[in-house]
Amino acid sequence: MKAFLRLYPPFLLFMVLYVQLAAIVLNYEIYDYRDLLVFACWIPVFTIPGLYFKNQSWYVITVCLFFTGGLLNLIHWLILKGPISASSLFILLNTNIGEAGDFLTLKSSFLLLLLLPYLLLFYFAIRKKPDSEPVNKYLVLIISILIGIFFTEAIIHNRFVRKTLPPASKALVSFSREIKTFKNLKLREVKKIDAKRNYSGEQICVLIIGESCNRNHMSLYGYGRSTNPRLESRNDILIYRDVVSPYSNTIGSVLTMLTESNLENRMNYDQAVSLIDVFYSAGFETIWLSNQSPIGIWDNAVFDLARTSDRTAFTNNYSNSSFESITLSPYDEKLLQPLSEILTADSHSKFIVVHLMGNHAAYSKRYPVEYKKFRTHSGSMEKLINEYDNSMVYNDFIIDSIFKILAEYSHKHKNSHMSAVYIGDHGENVFDENENVGHDYAGSLPRANVEIPMIVWLSDSFIKSDSTRFKSLQSDNTRPFVSDDLFHALIDLNNIEFSGFIPERSVFNSKFNFKRKRILEDGKDYDEKRKE
Repeated sequence: MKAFLRLYPPFLLFMVLYVQLAAIVLNYEIYDYRDLLVFACWIPVFTIPGLYFKNQSWYVITVCLFFTGGLLNLIHWLILKGPISASSLFILLNTNIGEAGDFLTLKSSFLLLLLLPYLLLFYFAIRKKPDSEPVNKYLVLIISILIGIFFTEAIIHNRFVRKTLPPASKALVSFSREIKTFKNLKLREVKKIDAKRNYSGEQICVLIIGESCNRNHMSLYGYGRSTNPRLESRNDILIYRDVVSPYSNTIGSVLTMLTESNLENRMNYDQAVSLIDVFYSAGFETIWLSNQSPIGIWDNAVFDLARTSDRTAFTNNYSNSSFESITLSPYDEKLLQPLSEILTADSHSKFIVVHLMGNHAAYSKRYPVEYKKFRTHSGSMEKLINEYDNSMVYNDFIIDSIFKILAEYSHKHKNSHMSAVYIGDHGENVFDENENVGHDYAGSLPRANVEIPMIVWLSDSFIKSDSTRFKSLQSDNTRPFVSDDLFHALIDLNNIEFSGFIPERSVFNSKFNFKRKRILEDGKDYDEKRKE
């Protein structure tokens, strides 16, 4: 027994088991019990060399490594009720101090006090170094053979990272593999491809990307509160009622919207053709307007693609950091004047992306005080719901204002072929499910995280030039769609010829494949879960 405890030092073992026990208690349904076997293998891998060489510094390094990995995983379990992952690291990389503060405010909990016993176990693990007695060679041999069998089996089946690494190490390895794509994205330039448009006059397409917009908080989609009074009064929009995002984070959702990469082909974003490439090659001027800060690391992967446009304009350019841009509460109405100026600047065909701050947390910072419509609350939960719904009321004003700007332009330029699509990047869970707030999740992807709005506006000249298609669009607004196919839908809507276009993936096409299985980022069928 004593020899065994030298291979598995008690306080190091307790430190590891503490995290696993906390994970089981917090969410046993998604806990992977294989992790216990994984740690049982890796602890001797680190302790045996130190015992043979009688080097106590090696033991201290071992404790620090296991502590660091365990701390990251424990914090993730305490806040998000799930193991740390590469996706979490990507989101962390694209989060500034302001967002982190807002997130921790939403997620603050007494559960974080469970970090204290873990820190205490780390302290004792450092203090209680193993003695220098000889190692039991037979025990070491048996354990080494068992570990070797476990690792060899995983290597043979090409699942070493997936099945044998501790959660934090697995996340870091997966993250390092994927980050290469994002580094290459920084070097990406616009691609000249074989694409052409089939309309001889001026053609304008506007893509409005919302942020953290859950359609279930929109009265336009049946929500009990009046959060869309302006959009509900319009009779010139098409409302698509069954659209979901592939991911519950901005990076994955926006980059799949804008490129031919999707849930099935998993193409690297730096290699995939983008909508900017297609419209540029078809003779459009490409323009990116954003109310999200280009400064710092926040949302840098999306910015890297945005900068391949002919022109970019960021209304958050008065701040000195991405943190400052959040604290100064930049409102999306700052985008309206630049949009008007770009439209009237010349008569070239244009593809314009308008990237909103939308309904991003902290919700109370997303709207001016005059849009504070919902005020009464009896607790922090109701207060947050009110703030989110108020951000919806303001977002209603923004989208309606953009459509008005486009309508005014189309009335003055009657031959201009114009279309606009508003779509959320992903949803937001505001206590809709699992008593959670935000767009994080553990295990099964909540519907609130991915159920997004999609609204289409078309100019009179567009409707008149293709009345048959317009009637089809009106009748097909309940088609089940995933926004990772927006790439094909916008190419189709603007009648652009491109060899990479797949009509079955365009919700606007008569050949649209409405039987596509909507298996989202969690690997589960969204429509099957909805039936449950």
